Amino acid sequence: MGGLLEYSGLVAKSRAMRGRLLTREDFERITEFQTVQEVISFLREQESYGKVYGGREEIQHRGQVEELIYHSVKEDYRKLCRFGDESQRRAMKLYLEQLALKEAPSEADIPYFVRAWEEIGDFSGKKMRRVLREIFGTQIDWLNIMWIYRAKYFFHQEPRDIEGMLIPVCYKLRRKERQALMESRQAEEFQQILQGTSYYRGREALVKVQDEVSYRYVMRKMYRQICRKYPFSIAPVFYYLYEKELEAQYLTTAIEGVRYQIPSKDIREMILLHTSV
Repeated sequence: MGGLLEYSGLVAKSRAMRGRLLTREDFERITEFQTVQEVISFLREQESYGKVYGGREEIQHRGQVEELIYHSVKEDYRKLCRFGDESQRRAMKLYLEQLALKEAPSEADIPYFVRAWEEIGDFSGKKMRRVLREIFGTQIDWLNIMWIYRAKYFFHQEPRDIEGMLIPVCYKLRRKERQALMESRQAEEFQQILQGTSYYRGREALVKVQDEVSYRYVMRKMYRQICRKYPFSIAPVFYYLYEKELEAQYLTTAIEGVRYQIPSKDIREMILLHTSV
């Protein structure tokens, strides 16, 4: 049955929750608010945040708002766990640990990714391992790609120094390709090498030459692709948690913009350009 019976309840729950994510129009409205209190009042009216906020009238500043926003992500995780078996809950817990990291994963988080990659091999289900490897492997490859580019062309670091900053795992990005990226001498050469990898070439390529590539762009493309391949698996659940995490990041960015009276069009440029692929 391709996982239909095993995942039907969990996938149905994640899809229902995905329908309650804030829309582009919601974010456009938020960017027009003049005060953080207006944002708080708006969030209290939303199904996914109202219960989390409850009757907490003492919420006054950004830190409290951010705490409750991320608390909403964890509440969703707990709700999904009630629909999963032991293996599915273990996989979700592995993903949730990323929330304890910084807003965007950094080099300091290498031990987490190494441990997660090793733990994937301990899962008993073949499809579960395949799906987890595709999700985490793609994430690891593209974090390394982004870190290499930043280290070389923003900070002009040498390959031997960059090597120690990378997650020591290769998925679709082969070791010789990673080495070539580190040894590239110009941004144009870096791009040419990258375009020769399986992320740009082949039947399951995630990126096209003309695309404006970002880490978030690639991760969204990957989730959509893997959800089409494995509609009844842990993939749709991870995709929902990823989108919820992005929503939390966009909200905190918008709140910061409102707090400092940044023009609404500038706030929209910071968040809304990342909401579509």
